[in-house]
Amino acid sequence: MTKKIDILGIQLNDYTVREAILKVEAFPDDNVPKAIESISMKMLMEAENDAELKEVLTSLDVPVIGEKEILEIAGVNNMQRIKETKERDFFVEFFKRMERNRRRIFLLGETEEKINAIKQQLFAEYPRLQFAGEYALEKCVGDLDAAVNEVNAATPDVVVSVLPTPAQERFFGAHRDKINAKIWYGLGEFDVVKKPGMKKKFRNLIHWRRLKISVEKYEKKMEETKSSE
Repeated sequence: MTKKIDILGIQLNDYTVREAILKVEAFPDDNVPKAIESISMKMLMEAENDAELKEVLTSLDVPVIGEKEILEIAGVNNMQRIKETKERDFFVEFFKRMERNRRRIFLLGETEEKINAIKQQLFAEYPRLQFAGEYALEKCVGDLDAAVNEVNAATPDVVVSVLPTPAQERFFGAHRDKINAKIWYGLGEFDVVKKPGMKKKFRNLIHWRRLKISVEKYEKKMEETKSSE
């Protein structure tokens, strides 16, 4: 059964992988893409004081908790959820189904280098995955309508974004109604490899400490507010 977690005033549905995949498969074919995003500790910390980012996160159709530390800080001690989050089971199952169902993928990133990196990793794990196209925002001059036009010209089923936060969420929030695709999957700057290196583990530790401190301060502030009412 789906539960909600609340971190820094940001409420997110904590779907199991099974629940999330069933919800994705039930997405209707309409003119507005349904939104999936991998949620990171860094993303939550930035959203605390960024109303636009917080709005996008809380309106996601399927938020995917991307780091087990988020569950731990939120007090979720379900070992199945921690395990499937750690092993990125949603990511794996999502692309298995995209490959099996021959869904066309469009890659959107900040640079060609980052797009090529995710494309190589996806192709290595899902060799029959169909790529409809790709676009790097570094090519844009002026507004970002050129990126939207590139996406729509390719007529993909899924747009996979590896834009950094909050650029990813600002792009989607501003252009959602213009994007002609069934699904938006925001991976952000996540490493999609199964075994992260020491650099990523160290970075996660720093983010965990900072998020934990932010959550403690937030909860203390909420308690003080309640006691003064």
